[in-house]
Amino acid sequence: MSNSFSKNEIFMSSEYLKAHGTLPKAGTVINVIGTHLLCDYIADTISVINDKTEYRYTVYQGEKPDALTSTVSTQCFLYCLDLRNEDTYALIELCKALDYACKIKNAKFIAMVIIPPLSKRHDVMSLSEIELSKVSSETILSDVENTLSSYTDRLDIREIRFDNFLAEDSNYNALNLTAIASDALSSGCVTIDSEDAFDTVSAISISDAVNAVFTVLKNGKQGNIYNASGEPMSLYEAKSFVYKALCSYGITLDFMKSDSEQKKSFRVLDCGKMISIGYSPLCDNETRLLYALSGLLPEKYDIITDKLNSLYNGKLNYIREMELELLREVDRICRRNNIQYFLSGGTMLGAVRHKGFIPWDDDIDIAMLREDYEKFKEVCITELSKKYQYQSFTNKDGYHYFFDKITIKDTYFSTKYSDKFDMLKGISMDIFVFDKTSDNKFFQKLHFKTLMALRLITNVRWINHPRKDKSYLLSKILLPILRIFKTDTYCKVYDKVLRRYEKRDTSTVLPPATDHKWRGVMPKKWFEKVEDAGFEDVMSYIPIGYDDYLKQWYCEDYMELLPLCNRVGSHDFYRLDIGNEISTLGQDEYIRHFDYKGELL
Repeated sequence: MSNSFSKNEIFMSSEYLKAHGTLPKAGTVINVIGTHLLCDYIADTISVINDKTEYRYTVYQGEKPDALTSTVSTQCFLYCLDLRNEDTYALIELCKALDYACKIKNAKFIAMVIIPPLSKRHDVMSLSEIELSKVSSETILSDVENTLSSYTDRLDIREIRFDNFLAEDSNYNALNLTAIASDALSSGCVTIDSEDAFDTVSAISISDAVNAVFTVLKNGKQGNIYNASGEPMSLYEAKSFVYKALCSYGITLDFMKSDSEQKKSFRVLDCGKMISIGYSPLCDNETRLLYALSGLLPEKYDIITDKLNSLYNGKLNYIREMELELLREVDRICRRNNIQYFLSGGTMLGAVRHKGFIPWDDDIDIAMLREDYEKFKEVCITELSKKYQYQSFTNKDGYHYFFDKITIKDTYFSTKYSDKFDMLKGISMDIFVFDKTSDNKFFQKLHFKTLMALRLITNVRWINHPRKDKSYLLSKILLPILRIFKTDTYCKVYDKVLRRYEKRDTSTVLPPATDHKWRGVMPKKWFEKVEDAGFEDVMSYIPIGYDDYLKQWYCEDYMELLPLCNRVGSHDFYRLDIGNEISTLGQDEYIRHFDYKGELL
């Protein structure tokens, strides 16, 4: 299993547990017992939570209960019991752990039981807790539950049943995604049997399993059994997803027709009781399969980025080529006029970490200090190619974002938010300015807070209706008054406040795009000089203080990739049209220019 997949599962679990309030009381000793990978993920998730929150837990992890030595009173025991291999010592070891837990006052004991493979059923679609107990009365599962039941008068015991894990390589796994992926890569083919469409199973992701454990620990009832699994899917759905994800890499599809009579069968756990105590899966089946499969594939099979490209209707590479051409144009103008600029934000990170675009990013950002920005803005009037249009909130053209853009004409790119406004909207490059601020912390904060208040006022006036967030009431009261003046008036005031310290001798700058959360001011010296940096096939610049900037803007380990779940497009586009840029016409042939307000005009 890849490291990126593991980090993603742990990240999703830790965020879920914090957001849903299902963590135990801070200071609790968590005893994790068992050898299944679920135990490792529980321990690693708690470790991440310890590092990043105010919570502090002590985790003891071992294979046997007699390894536990803690005498702290607030304890919970998470005991994992894998019944699929019919271990004759399972009950003996379970009793040892139960006897130990009984010695601890107010201890909670969660039995995480991985059940033997469910038999195919043609009469019902899924089995609930008591139903499964009835049909498994002659199995080891029944012996385990009888043992647990005998301790309920002495110990707070709850049981969670798991059937299949989505990314586990096991012959017992009815939905063995690892085997499906391995067979596809080795044979170059995904083979679907006609019976696969009739065989429905359930399987849970590791992150959902961790969340289920802590949901039962927090909200479950003493002496109760809970089923934990994912949404049912057929083997046909799982194999079809693998083929769909890998077909662009040359993997083919083969179909086999079975001679046996085809009849629907089900190997599914019913999780309604688990959901009733507050549990909810992190994502749908397709997304769960995407994360799990990405963790099973070699690095060259970048199916996460493939999905991103599909979000842009397959035009992501077109967009990037257009943006690189725009970067060359900006670089040409700056070099010719001795203007210093540098890559900013995610583009700077991409240059340092990937030598180009972050695989899941779709735009290019640059930045300048105020003196270079003013010069650049002036020369663009005469030197910028007619193919582009310079947009600024000081231009009185309906554009009121708080940073400038250079937009490619004859293209259209808008989010749901930007599509409401009458302004040029196209593939573009964002231009940010690092403005001076006070070196005094109090006046720094005052400067920032004033700018944020002005941003709120200007945005309300631009949108021209009350906001839908916590500022709703305030914006509703202010809006009739704000309508007395045009939006341009507020932009002028904002620009004046932004440049308040422009002519003062300070050594500190505000971070650009102050709609980002407050990341703190930065030393001006980080950006006063630049160094060469390749970005794809363009030689550009990054500031000499890029390492300090990236650590402050992102995190200390910015060279580490984001969790898979956060590798998504930076823009939720609403409408995309790249017009003439998709044409294969030669440069000498006539290209008609379009008006995107009405293409026939």
